Amino acid sequence: MAQKWIIGVIGAFAVLALAGVGFSAFTAQATVNGSAAAATVNLQIVGPDSTAISCLYLPTTPYPYAPAPGNVSLVTGEGFSSTATFSVSNLTPGVYCGAYVTLENTGSVPENVSVALSTQGANGICAVDQINCFDVATQSGIEASGLWSIIGSPTAPGPATVSNNFVTLGVGGTYSDFIVVLITTGSTSAPSHGTFTLTYTASAGI
Repeated sequence: MAQKWIIGVIGAFAVLALAGVGFSAFTAQATVNGSAAAATVNLQIVGPDSTAISCLYLPTTPYPYAPAPGNVSLVTGEGFSSTATFSVSNLTPGVYCGAYVTLENTGSVPENVSVALSTQGANGICAVDQINCFDVATQSGIEASGLWSIIGSPTAPGPATVSNNFVTLGVGGTYSDFIVVLITTGSTSAPSHGTFTLTYTASAGI
């Protein structure tokens, strides 16, 4: 009799297993697939060539801001580019020649744009408070000799804020920086030529 009971219990377990009876799970999962992309920081010079170019007498002369002899050009090419060529010739003391170069934020975030002047050594460009040389200045705050105040402060178009050599540009924002070269009034001589580089650097974040 005892032997038949054992066989019967084993048979009952077999039936339950065949019927698909299982167990409940007390855990569940959900998945988030992530990705990240860095911002794009880009600054371009906008062409075509600037038409707002001129050579004028300094305001400290008897002919303040009157047209003066001299030649100036700004070559940027069409569309967007990363370089431009600014050239001045036939410059005389008491005269400045200038042109606007337009910068545009073509990146994906607001940018701070700094300006730096490089003269590659003693090559005709003024140092602080020098005369008898070529002075270079920009409205954004760069000046070689500290004499920008004698030119005045032209109003530059474009939605930008200028402060401490920085221009803050929103996405798609533009800024037209006024670049000038002059020979200071009172100079009795000047080098035959001078060379310089203005570098605009865009940055984002902190």
